[in-house]
Amino acid sequence: MNWSNLSHKLGLGTWQLGGVNLINGTPFGWDSMDEHTAVGILQTAFTSGIQFIDTADSYGQGQAELYIGQAIRKHTKEADWDRSKIMICTKFGNRVLDDGTMVQDFSPEHLFRAVDACLARLSCDYLDILLFHSPPENFDWVNYDRTPLDELVRAGKIKEYGVSSKSVYGAKSVMNAEFGTVVEVIFNALDRRSATVLGNHPSRKKYHVIGRVPLASGFLTDKVFLKDPSMFGGGYRSKIPDRDVQWFMESANKLAFLCDMPGGLTSNALAFCLQSDFIDVVIPGVKDLSQLNAHLNVFEIPSLLDDCVKKIEDAVPTVPSWWLPN
Repeated sequence: MNWSNLSHKLGLGTWQLGGVNLINGTPFGWDSMDEHTAVGILQTAFTSGIQFIDTADSYGQGQAELYIGQAIRKHTKEADWDRSKIMICTKFGNRVLDDGTMVQDFSPEHLFRAVDACLARLSCDYLDILLFHSPPENFDWVNYDRTPLDELVRAGKIKEYGVSSKSVYGAKSVMNAEFGTVVEVIFNALDRRSATVLGNHPSRKKYHVIGRVPLASGFLTDKVFLKDPSMFGGGYRSKIPDRDVQWFMESANKLAFLCDMPGGLTSNALAFCLQSDFIDVVIPGVKDLSQLNAHLNVFEIPSLLDDCVKKIEDAVPTVPSWWLPN
């Protein structure tokens, strides 16, 4: 499958399917994820028409990819469906040493090993997209040797490559160097910097853009307005600095008017991303079927009108000053 064959922009992120996700011995993911739940989520996604799956070899140190592979095998047997009906995007570059320490390695040697390992876990013979996973912001894209990546393209193991960037400014340096053809960046109703910084970039038309964190790490959900303290009880969200949490909460509450619209805050915040001309696909993550069904509800609500989009943008005009470059 290629980009032009996607029937809509809603994809599925699979970080949560990796479970606890230890980094240097510290849990930095989510709660544990069992095979039955994960495979069920993926099969429901396939049945519901989701065609874009985003993952990484570091999500549970390969667990998410293994679950995707199992879901593909099961779904192929149970339905008139095959691997070619979805796009799979995975990432590489985070390598675990024998002592459990995680390091970043974008060398050709690790690249080839990582791609073969990803293909084995995914039960696939090719990747639609391979991304560098959160490389340093000052990575030298101009002088990085692209020959090994082009070899993988010629061999049919990957169709295209690019970068999942830590920030929009890292993605800008990727575009400046015209490295690859795909960038993955944060984009949501509270943080729209990528559209501003990259939208008019001279190389923009060369790239497809994957929008990650479309619900602002859960702050743009109806659950926030219940003031449920369990939302911040552990996992990734417990690592968010207090002043960022405060800004997210205050900013999300400025969008409270979306709660009164059909679909509530969650669906309308997701619709904001899906309706953006800047984004090619949006990848909300889920940890259970109820969350997946809530995301699919975006197709049941009216499209956001222009005046509503402007109201969102006016309510939260920019990000905190401490997020901006010096």
